[in-house]
Amino acid sequence: EQKGSILGRWLDALFDVYPEGSHGFLRKAKERFSNPVGYTLTKELEVLYTEIPKEGISEKALTCLNNILRIRAVQDLKPSEALSFIFDLKTIVRDELRKKKPGNGAQLELVGLEKKIDEIGLEAFDIYSNCKKKIYDLRVNEIKRQVSRLMERANLVCEIPDVSEDL
Repeated sequence: EQKGSILGRWLDALFDVYPEGSHGFLRKAKERFSNPVGYTLTKELEVLYTEIPKEGISEKALTCLNNILRIRAVQDLKPSEALSFIFDLKTIVRDELRKKKPGNGAQLELVGLEKKIDEIGLEAFDIYSNCKKKIYDLRVNEIKRQVSRLMERANLVCEIPDVSEDL
């Protein structure tokens, strides 16, 4: 019943970390080729939303998280900004439940959902950390290659003869 409202607010939370001009573009333009980042983030978040109520964390949910967090890892975001959208879902659901069921009835429904969101958040942290590590490894390897080429050009590198044959 509140799927549209919750999903819409969750998408807003996902895009809120971007600058004002980018936020509107990413949120509104949903064509795969004119806005691949906005399209991918929107589609993956929609699928992730449908996977949350299911038992455990499905492969489909992990794939969605992976696709979202790969994009966020290459962007200039702090880890807290990159992952905050996951935990924003708790607040969004709480607000929607309060509108629907004022009082304590909503609290019982939230316990299981909040635990699931926390588990997804921990998985997301692992995925994001692995993506960042891969990016840093690529950067380090590229710098090593550049330094090696510079040293070769400056004739600072020479081959060391194999002395084991003389023994």
